[in-house]
Amino acid sequence: MFRNIFIILFFLLSVAVITFAQTEPKYQLDDVVVTSSRTPVAFSDLSRSVVIIYPDEIKNAPVNNLQDLLQYVSGIDLKQRGIEGVQADVSIRGGSFEQTLVLIDGIKISDPQTAHHNLNLPFTIDNVERIEILKGQGSSIYGPNAFSGIINVITKKGREKSLSLQLSGGDNGYYQGAVNGSFLLGEVGSNISFSKNKSDGYRHNTNFDIINFSYSSSFNSGIGNANLFAGYNDKKFGANSFYSERFPNQWEHTTTKFVNLSFNAAIKDFLLIPKLYWRRNDDEFLLNYENPSFYRNIHQTNIFGAELQSSLNTNLGIMSFGAEYKKDQIESSNLGNHSRKNFGVFAEHNFSLVDDVTVIAGAFAYNYADIGWKIWPGLDVSYKIIPGLRLIASVGKAFRIPTYTELYYSDPVTKGDANLKYEETINYEIGANLTKDFYNANVSLFRKEGTNIIDWARASDTQPWMVMNIAQVNTNGIELGFALNPAKLIKAVPLYNFTVNYTYLQSDKTTSTLQSRYVLDYLRHQLVVNFSNPLFLNIKQSWFLRYEDRINFEENFIVDSQLLYEINWFEIFVKATNLFNKSYKDIAGLPLPGRWIIAGMKITIK
Repeated sequence: MFRNIFIILFFLLSVAVITFAQTEPKYQLDDVVVTSSRTPVAFSDLSRSVVIIYPDEIKNAPVNNLQDLLQYVSGIDLKQRGIEGVQADVSIRGGSFEQTLVLIDGIKISDPQTAHHNLNLPFTIDNVERIEILKGQGSSIYGPNAFSGIINVITKKGREKSLSLQLSGGDNGYYQGAVNGSFLLGEVGSNISFSKNKSDGYRHNTNFDIINFSYSSSFNSGIGNANLFAGYNDKKFGANSFYSERFPNQWEHTTTKFVNLSFNAAIKDFLLIPKLYWRRNDDEFLLNYENPSFYRNIHQTNIFGAELQSSLNTNLGIMSFGAEYKKDQIESSNLGNHSRKNFGVFAEHNFSLVDDVTVIAGAFAYNYADIGWKIWPGLDVSYKIIPGLRLIASVGKAFRIPTYTELYYSDPVTKGDANLKYEETINYEIGANLTKDFYNANVSLFRKEGTNIIDWARASDTQPWMVMNIAQVNTNGIELGFALNPAKLIKAVPLYNFTVNYTYLQSDKTTSTLQSRYVLDYLRHQLVVNFSNPLFLNIKQSWFLRYEDRINFEENFIVDSQLLYEINWFEIFVKATNLFNKSYKDIAGLPLPGRWIIAGMKITIK
């Protein structure tokens, strides 16, 4: 009770301070966002709720991978079975983890077997240029599975010469080694990265061994540029009670390969972007590694895709249109062998009705598997009241098809259903974004009305989990965000980059009284506070404070921190997660680590 009161008072005080503060902006007004629509949009002109994570923010965070970084974004729920990139389920605005679309350089990499593999990311965190997160539906832009939000990782293209080496080690037998290099040969820029993470684990059977490798290149020509990305991820890990508390000796090995080739050709006001891609995921799962023959699943999924997008800049605005083709298939010892082909066409028009009013209207017509042709429209409107202050409103429909696991999986405690229907939703949102030279603020109100929502449910603890369409789920929410730099307001204040972000969610379902495994397991209250302060000898300390109040769970207050010392090309860092050794969990029966301290150094030569 008193903790809730403290959190509310702290939040209100922060609002009051920020309202009158004059600070440096978190974003530049001319930043270009590529995820919120089919055509790039300046950050100051956005008509959707978008978060951008830049390299400096990644550098100051006490994490070694992108998966753990996402827990510091308000509105994102990262439910972890194991940290350091072992396995995490990511959801946005109260949606299930299956309802978040993950992209690399605008290419869909969500796994058709299960979204448990969506964050098998084949690159190191040093190879990330930035991360763009779109909150809310995106099916009118990207088609299927952009149900509750989109995470788009933009990789580096290697346009500078640099070499970095990193070594770190810490608690629980942890060590990491990483190398990242960029070089330029003529008009071809390349980037190569490699990392290996290993740990003995923080409790029985939570050890892991992870390897990441990626290569990207970019070639500039007279009419455009060609881009190539190839990545590889290999994870071996103990999966203590990951899917059932009855089996603490579960073990899993996954490998993910991804290749993407694209070309951007610009001729006057016309832009043409063809893309080809392939993703393969291999998954071996043992229910008891001491007796491998007792229960063993082997799955292999492949995705082959092609996309063609074109844009035309006219006096009536920017018109974008194109098509995509994708085939996914699975070969599985448990799920069987299946494949699906789908085809879609999309169109979008970005225009201004009158001065300071921008409209983005689009739709994606999709023919998916046995569903047939369906149209998924979206409409975004923004109004610039004064420079830097913009009102936004959006409405759109979205859909998600069942995964192969939901359709065909069967074991003693879980049963799939081959007759599942696809999920669909309609999203509404209104808000305001204030981006000035001296401070940032945003507020959003949203509602999501979902039908035929898929979840694993059961009537009692003695029955197996059965996947089903659990009728209707409505989610209402509010998001508030503020940023300031006190050191710029008063130089004597030893504090800078202070941000406060808060999300409140309320969901309900219209169905029978069944136990829900995923859908109604969300963060009702989520408060994320981040700030940095200087210490002696030019050491910089960063703090990440998270308050989480999850439905049917105890509330948690987690503090993470990092110390960073930089001099020329040399860095020394100490990362501490769960600094006060809080006992907590994101998933029932899976306690997460207590205090974990990692120290290391990094050498960068440019």
